[in-house]
Amino acid sequence: MRLISYQVLDQYMEFRGETNRSLAKKAGISQATVGHLRSGARNSCRPATARKIAFALQVLPESLFVPEVTTTQAGTTHMERVGPGTAQAASARRGATKAA
Repeated sequence: MRLISYQVLDQYMEFRGETNRSLAKKAGISQATVGHLRSGARNSCRPATARKIAFALQVLPESLFVPEVTTTQAGTTHMERVGPGTAQAASARRGATKAA
């Protein structure tokens, strides 16, 4: 997931009174990950990490992150999203149906 901007993350953290350390602890992620995202050194993270950060800040993931379009080996594109009904969940369901 791509961070909308490091400034947006910083503003949400300030509004909630969170430090890098406190957010990392609440989200169950490393302090370095929070620090890199907040400083702009990194602008993306895994969807699970995005969900954890959003939950810890009590916001919707879409308030902080946008899906990334990726290309599969077969040349098709899909978007990574957070939450139920995601492309990953649909792909897993299709795979289970084909295997049955």
